[in-house]
Amino acid sequence: MRRCGAGKEKVEKQTKTFYKSGMERTERAAREEAEITLLTGAKAGEMLRFAYSGEGLVRSWSVYRVHHRPGAGVSVGYRVIIDEKQPFKRSDLYILASTARIGDEQLSAAAGKRLRLGETKVNLWKYPFDPELPALPVACDTGKMSRYLGYAVDLELLGYRPTRRAVVKAAAVGTPHNSPLYLKVLRPRAGKELEERLNAVRRAGIPGPQIHSSVRGMVVTESVRGVPLSKLFAAACMQVSGVRKLSRAEFALTRRSLADTLDALPELILGKKRLPAWAERCDYYADAAAAALPGHAGECRQAAEDIRYLLSRADMGRPVPVHGDFYEANVYVDPQTGLVSGILDLDSLSVGYRVHDWGCLLGHMSVLPGISADAYAFVPQLTDDWFAEIRRETDPCALCASAAGVVLSLVSDSRRKSVPRNRQALNRLRTAQKWIARGYGML
Repeated sequence: MRRCGAGKEKVEKQTKTFYKSGMERTERAAREEAEITLLTGAKAGEMLRFAYSGEGLVRSWSVYRVHHRPGAGVSVGYRVIIDEKQPFKRSDLYILASTARIGDEQLSAAAGKRLRLGETKVNLWKYPFDPELPALPVACDTGKMSRYLGYAVDLELLGYRPTRRAVVKAAAVGTPHNSPLYLKVLRPRAGKELEERLNAVRRAGIPGPQIHSSVRGMVVTESVRGVPLSKLFAAACMQVSGVRKLSRAEFALTRRSLADTLDALPELILGKKRLPAWAERCDYYADAAAAALPGHAGECRQAAEDIRYLLSRADMGRPVPVHGDFYEANVYVDPQTGLVSGILDLDSLSVGYRVHDWGCLLGHMSVLPGISADAYAFVPQLTDDWFAEIRRETDPCALCASAAGVVLSLVSDSRRKSVPRNRQALNRLRTAQKWIARGYGML
């Protein structure tokens, strides 16, 4: 039964706090686009040479990655070759520059620097000494982590979002019976909140990561069983070691297992602050997408307008516990049965609408073929199958809008180095537009 149109006032009231006024948002977006241009242009080299002139001579620099958090600043990572004065050696450094607000005490503790580049205040620091992640230098130090864990380990950085979080894999050396551990590095307060969420999930019988230990700003967890859901997708059309090829009927059981896992999320989370879903922040992500695709800025912002309109016409259902970042990399499954065996990345566990968890999954699935057409050739068919099943449980209009919001948020993530436009970013914008068109077809 179609339920679009119900609850319009309720949705508008609950989501309006996640948007700024058009003028304020436009000014912020223009400022952040200018910051990206500044921090990826020639003046960035002048900034690096000036900031580190006391330590040595900057021989070369290049932009490695741009991190744009709409409304929270721009961070750029640089690979910098510097001839140091003391000791006399050539070093290959990873240096971060950020326009995010960082306290003087935190920046000083990380031996960071603050300067002005024109009218823009910029904070700089050397990786891994992130001013907001005080545990990161320890998490990236093989000797210190080996002593902390009680056995020798090799460390691998799996992901790093400046000032926000990092994930490091610690694999035992010479003790193959020890499964890898994962070091989740966060702001100290967020670390405590993550521990609470992990404990609540396991008490609810959901196979979340078991906490091994923790220190201020770092939570060490054990491995979960199984393989990422993405490997199950790939095994449908190519050989994946240890993963069985499932039939379409068996994939329906996988989808049911996903639903059962979401339904089991602990009710006690309902007392927590509600975090906005990706689609509810579509204006911010449209601005980031516009910065990545300046030639399509109008289309990016129109996509956000369409998403908000679809949400206003949708029945979101009742508030329930939600994962908040429910997609194939955060879901592990049994490689033989396809049933859920582990859930990761529970930082965003809060209260929200179930449709946003499903929209997150379908949105991510819809961009997989753009990453590897061969590995994920079966995913478009599976996305349609699962959409047909999920729409029986949620408003299809809301589902399309939510998936579109997630894909729109991924447009800027496809940015590579200092190049603001690329084929993958445009493909993702087109995918978001397809979800929007499908949503309008549900009205």
